[in-house]
Amino acid sequence: MSDDLTPLTESKHWLGWLGDDPTQALREEIEHMLQRQVPTARLEWLRLTGEPAFLTGGRRRPDDETKIIVIRAALAVPFVLLVRSEGRADELQGVFSWVATGLDDERHDRAFLDLDAAMDWATDMLKTRMYAEE
Repeated sequence: MSDDLTPLTESKHWLGWLGDDPTQALREEIEHMLQRQVPTARLEWLRLTGEPAFLTGGRRRPDDETKIIVIRAALAVPFVLLVRSEGRADELQGVFSWVATGLDDERHDRAFLDLDAAMDWATDMLKTRMYAEE
């Protein structure tokens, strides 16, 4: 099986805060999270299984009240993945969330792998996570 990140690539939402290749950034972040738990973990494949939820926060530009400066952004998306480590393969599912604050100054990122979580719950948590103390 191969990756399917179509729900993210088909999104019309602004993803500039994730860099030039948002799907690669998301995949790499998930793999790094798995490797922090098990250093030998290797992400075999990742499939996004539903539509992502987004939040974006900003403040009005002082020189042009019709525009905003984005200061925080977040996304949540349901997934299923296969991770291998030391001859073992595990299929995991849940919701991946990524929150970035300080986009206008000192950036701070937090990511969450909520295993077996429902998308409704993760969507509700986005605002809490986006405004949590850093």
